[in-house]
Amino acid sequence: MEWIEYRSKFIENAQKSNKSRKYCEYWLEYAENLWKQEFPVVFSQKHLCALLGYDPVYVYAVSNAPSNFYHCYHIPKKNGGLREISEPLPNLKEIQRWILENVLYCFEVSPYAKAYIRGKSIKDNVRFHRRQKKVLSLDIKDFYNHLTDWMVYQIFIEAGYNEAVSMMLTNLCCLEGSLPQGAPTSAALSNILLKNFDYKVGAFCKKSKIRFTRYADDMTFSGDFDEKEVIAFVKKSLEKLRLSVNGEKTRVRKQGQQQEVTGIVVNDKPQLAKSIRKNIRKDLYYINKYGLQSHLQYIKEERSKYLEHLYGLINYALFINPNDKELKNYKANIKCLMKKEKENKLNN
Repeated sequence: MEWIEYRSKFIENAQKSNKSRKYCEYWLEYAENLWKQEFPVVFSQKHLCALLGYDPVYVYAVSNAPSNFYHCYHIPKKNGGLREISEPLPNLKEIQRWILENVLYCFEVSPYAKAYIRGKSIKDNVRFHRRQKKVLSLDIKDFYNHLTDWMVYQIFIEAGYNEAVSMMLTNLCCLEGSLPQGAPTSAALSNILLKNFDYKVGAFCKKSKIRFTRYADDMTFSGDFDEKEVIAFVKKSLEKLRLSVNGEKTRVRKQGQQQEVTGIVVNDKPQLAKSIRKNIRKDLYYINKYGLQSHLQYIKEERSKYLEHLYGLINYALFINPNDKELKNYKANIKCLMKKEKENKLNN
């Protein structure tokens, strides 16, 4: 639909409801601003509920008390400790996906942001940093917890939404004053919030011929440079967003050392770390030699679908490096093991 057609239909419906000319002018100006930016036009909270396809009673309940609509749990961090995951319940998750697809993807983000961009993958992040003299990895401390609901609210206001709609959109995306780690909308919102930061750091790096990408809270810099200078600049830039660098996760790797970017080795061709590939090889060797159940008992693994887990890991490794012949053999092997396991269950 073209804007002229939308405008005509709006005026026609407004006249049927005996709305004034002033009313039409006000709301058409509001709508045209959103239309030109390719945002969905949302006039009110009730209008938003209708677009979401949910009863207003439910949407208002979520908006007023989001904490009642999340399942919160902890998972182990790679380097120790626990990470809190706040996963929205199914209906709220569907609402957030609508907001992601129809609203958040309309915002401009920087080319330096590589996480959760439509049409992009983790390979688009690592390919920039292959075969470099030095790789610096920086992590933003408590990333999502420090991206507040007020920041999110300002995003929607600046896009052109009125206060009521902006408030409801914010409440549907935030939990206890910040972005929940586990919501479909959080990563996209973080990319929008850090757009200016990305461009600022990107301009600094461009002057010194440093390669820079950001994958959510993981920043990677590669090339030939003084890491102390880069770290100092990034710290100062993050302060304006009330964010800080996690010193415990700062890593500098030179040529000859294993250079990792978001868990992927980039010294030559992108691939999973040698230790992970070694563990896959070891697990399959012992499963084939002693049987699945015996191996699971030995490693004290309680996962009910362990073979599927291994299969997924192998598929991910092949996604990163599709030409790995060894992993292709592992994939064929584990498919046979999964088939046998399925047959055993049917026979029993």
